[in-house]
Amino acid sequence: MEGLELYSSEGISIGSTTALTLEASDAAVSGAAIEDGQSGDVDFPFGSIKAIATCGERNVCDENYGFKIAGPPDGVGAYLADDHTLRVVVNDGAEITGSHIQYVDYDRTMFSTFMDHDTPASEMVTGMGEMIETMINLKGEPVGRRAKHGSDPVTSFGAHYGNTDADGKYVASAEPKSADWFIQSLCSAHLEEKHQWGEGIGLEDDIFITNEEWQNYALDESFVGIGVHVLDIENKALHAVGSFSQGGFEKNVEINSQHPDYVIFAVSGYNGNIDHNIEYNGEDLIPDHVTALRNANYTRDDGNPYVWPKDIVPYRIYVGLKGKLEDGSDAPEDDFLARNGFKYGQLYGFATDMSETGPTRGIWRDEWHKIATNGDEVVGKMIAQPWRWDGEVRNFEHDGSWDYQNLPPGSGDTGMENYDWWVSAGKEKGGCKTEHASPDPRDGTTSFIQTSTCGYFGHLYVDGVKEALEGASGSFPDSFDARYYVYQGETDVTSLIQLGGKGQYTEGRDATRNWDSTDGEGKVTFEDIDGFEVIEDNGKLYGMIQEDSGNKLGERIELEHEADDIELNYFFVAMSGGKSNTRMVQGVGIPKGVACYDGTTYHTDSHEFS
Repeated sequence: MEGLELYSSEGISIGSTTALTLEASDAAVSGAAIEDGQSGDVDFPFGSIKAIATCGERNVCDENYGFKIAGPPDGVGAYLADDHTLRVVVNDGAEITGSHIQYVDYDRTMFSTFMDHDTPASEMVTGMGEMIETMINLKGEPVGRRAKHGSDPVTSFGAHYGNTDADGKYVASAEPKSADWFIQSLCSAHLEEKHQWGEGIGLEDDIFITNEEWQNYALDESFVGIGVHVLDIENKALHAVGSFSQGGFEKNVEINSQHPDYVIFAVSGYNGNIDHNIEYNGEDLIPDHVTALRNANYTRDDGNPYVWPKDIVPYRIYVGLKGKLEDGSDAPEDDFLARNGFKYGQLYGFATDMSETGPTRGIWRDEWHKIATNGDEVVGKMIAQPWRWDGEVRNFEHDGSWDYQNLPPGSGDTGMENYDWWVSAGKEKGGCKTEHASPDPRDGTTSFIQTSTCGYFGHLYVDGVKEALEGASGSFPDSFDARYYVYQGETDVTSLIQLGGKGQYTEGRDATRNWDSTDGEGKVTFEDIDGFEVIEDNGKLYGMIQEDSGNKLGERIELEHEADDIELNYFFVAMSGGKSNTRMVQGVGIPKGVACYDGTTYHTDSHEFS
């Protein structure tokens, strides 16, 4: 307690850190002070930035006194806990026992004027704590103690299947030091409120939807995989979800279903981000034995063998029918997942005419975005994939992640003669990952904006949703009409970025280019877009773009205005980190003393925006 009181007296309580890692320009250019624990250039060109919490700060409120912001923040959401309290919910990347979901409460009135003065956020913090009190596995069982004894220990009840095979045998490549199970790398997240699309439209509860992003498994072991998790905010219970498949995800967001009985989510991520944490010939060793099991049980429709499915995936949506169990029968009213449409549902993938006369001229997604003109449209359909969750936990060779190596159902029918899933780089290898998705918040549209690690992004419209669901009679349509509109290809953005006099790196370089290598002229495209969120103002859409590219001079954040038929403009907001950034090289950390130092050199790296 004495140490904690000292921590508080030194001012390192939640929200007390006012210094920023972000900067407007490199200190060598701006002339800002280079001092550990202090901000650099904070004269941001298009608006002010303040911190509301920093990794490592501790809670000094009476409830949960001493709790710490446990790790680097990733997915974030916010809602009104009551009329007076704004609650911010966040994933973090803590190492021991895996990722956490935590909350910080702020006084609502004080938050409304927070940007009008220099007062630190600590003045408005009213509480903090953990959001996960109960964890429910894929079978609907409370996660319990792990079986650790015997020649082949199996946890037959209460296993966390992200760490095990379908029998409950622990098969992750490492074990947590102080827990039975660990949640691996909860990535981005989205907070969804009840009926946010209109009266009776959308979820029946407030949720925080997140997901495990990647996992390493022991060599030659079978495994279930990694999936989506949905937090019941009111009851602080985290539920594993089987209906999105188990290939690892990045960000999943609710979009407007336009129907009171259904929910719809945009689904984004890897589709198989799993390996053995072992390098072979310079590459991660993938689970070839699982691919062999897939081929032993299933046959591709083109006669070729299945390959590892990572990033062989189209744009996707999930449609769920509320109030139903996995077999479509009525669920008890107290079944949280069923009540919100997560048990009985169908995944759909975007497909289009892939002939030479089709809208992409038969070119796969990544390559097409290198030659597309901003504003080009790809007309297609969201088609139901064959796999559907039935409630039985199986190993990954039986997962829905493999479906996209076959033709979509209905391909070859009239009007769909040459249809195929529009995947990143074809059926034999993965390409760039579908990164963050963000819902279009405007009334009357079922659509979302989808990004890629290749730096391109666009708008996916799902048309005729209301009519299709009304005609589904309590089931799921075979397909929906859909169209993709590219906002930004993997093309030159240097003339579109407005720096506002900032964004200056060393040696005459600037943030109109990405410098994941300091050799040469830099990259003229966006690179590894990670964080992405769209907001609406008076019917206009604005997007926040954040890169996670390994930029050696500092990662970029940009704000852009989205409108069909108009070339976008990007406004540089801030940059942070980088192996060759002046402040990083000289050991500046926030708070003071956190920079890694081996007695000779400061170990610098990029600052991931996510």
